[in-house]
Amino acid sequence: MSAEVGEKAPGFELPSDDWNNRVSLDEARREGPVVLFFYPGDWSSVCTDQMSRLQEEIGRFEEMGASVMGVSVDSPWSHKAFAQDRGIGFPLLSDFGREVTEEYGVKHEAGFPKRAYFVIDKEGVVRAKKIEDSPRDQPEVEDVLDDLEKAL
Repeated sequence: MSAEVGEKAPGFELPSDDWNNRVSLDEARREGPVVLFFYPGDWSSVCTDQMSRLQEEIGRFEEMGASVMGVSVDSPWSHKAFAQDRGIGFPLLSDFGREVTEEYGVKHEAGFPKRAYFVIDKEGVVRAKKIEDSPRDQPEVEDVLDDLEKAL
């Protein structure tokens, strides 16, 4: 199973920085489009670079009315420490059970999410997606913003 462009994005509610602090895709997209970034895990050098870069550019997403969320299989405690250490202000969601990673079709054979992003419009339809070939690769922010602009 995977989330495909033009189809309804699988809904979810996942914990963020605490097991009881849950974030829902349906609630987030009521505010506008959502750009969902799957990444292998907190603390690795490539993931740290990617999440830090997104935080640096978060204003450009917000100017377009979009929310940004990161998803990995790390625990909420890891997300909380990672976000505090790196100054990340957007939600990092814990797909500890890997269900959402599987529903979106981005589960790596090793069990962590492949590096990928999905642009989901306000109606919940996937408007763009990209799955990187290698965990070492990361999407260019400009490409993501271009996909977001096309989806608006």
